[in-house]
Amino acid sequence: MADELSEGEIEKLLSAGKRRPHAPDTPLGTTPLSYDFKRPQHLNKDQLRMVENIHEQFARLFSSSLASSMRMVVDADLAFIDQIVYSEFVMSLPKPCSAYSFSVSPSGHRAVLSFAPALLMALIDRALGGRGLGVAEEGRALTQIEVGIVDKLARRVVGNIEAAWEGRSPVEITDLALETSPEFIQAAAPGEGVVVVAIEANANRSTGLVQLCYPLAVLEPLLPKRVSHLPSRVKQSEAQKARQTEALGKVKIPVVLQLAKGTLTLAEVAQLRQGDIVKLDTLKSEPAVVIIGDRPKFLGRPGLRQRQRAVQIVKAIEAQEEELYR
Repeated sequence: MADELSEGEIEKLLSAGKRRPHAPDTPLGTTPLSYDFKRPQHLNKDQLRMVENIHEQFARLFSSSLASSMRMVVDADLAFIDQIVYSEFVMSLPKPCSAYSFSVSPSGHRAVLSFAPALLMALIDRALGGRGLGVAEEGRALTQIEVGIVDKLARRVVGNIEAAWEGRSPVEITDLALETSPEFIQAAAPGEGVVVVAIEANANRSTGLVQLCYPLAVLEPLLPKRVSHLPSRVKQSEAQKARQTEALGKVKIPVVLQLAKGTLTLAEVAQLRQGDIVKLDTLKSEPAVVIIGDRPKFLGRPGLRQRQRAVQIVKAIEAQEEELYR
């Protein structure tokens, strides 16, 4: 008669039978990857990098346009690029919104340009003689006068978009229309994938996002199916350089002439009265400083030319000397 199993041996057999077999060391046993259907990845890395490079240039052009409109220094940088569905983009817009829809050739489909309310309020305040404060009243639509001010900026920004795409895939933008209700912006189907590019603009007293929403139908004829892995500095043709030079030549940038400067303590400023004379640190014989954008670039002599204020350039300021004139 066979030996009987002990209680401990029975427990070992039962526990061994309950153990799950190990997953085989094959691709079938790897951890599954998650996929977010609300953020479909329709563009590959090369195409996404191309879109990023184009809109970094657009951010520089937009910075100059906004600085010219607000008459102050404005910094604009690429904040993010996201791939989502169109309904999610519409839900992110405020009500009422200040968004422009427009047609993009060669596809003929529509895209959307959206401005943050705080940024537009700063632009309007500056245009009407204020200090450029970006205080947005919640739930207030723009008046007819304010729409006229914003339209001028929108037309400039559309030109910046065309200039940014010029070197890669030239586009033509038409049928620019202001939309104040997000639900009425018919640029794509709710479930269609879109690429949203956000530019963050920082003025003296206000900050806001400018968003560009491209449906995939707009980007498909503009982006190559596959982008070859070339070095970052590719030699451009003479025609491309000429087009880019022409586009940059249309960009406006503020020019400021600094005649003199000085420093006072807060106590001295508090004691200033009408008729007081403030002694500056700049001598009468010293040339004025010509500031391009926010950087001192030239020394000059102020004067008049045909009854208009002018400055005669005397000397260029080297890059290593700019800190001396700030």
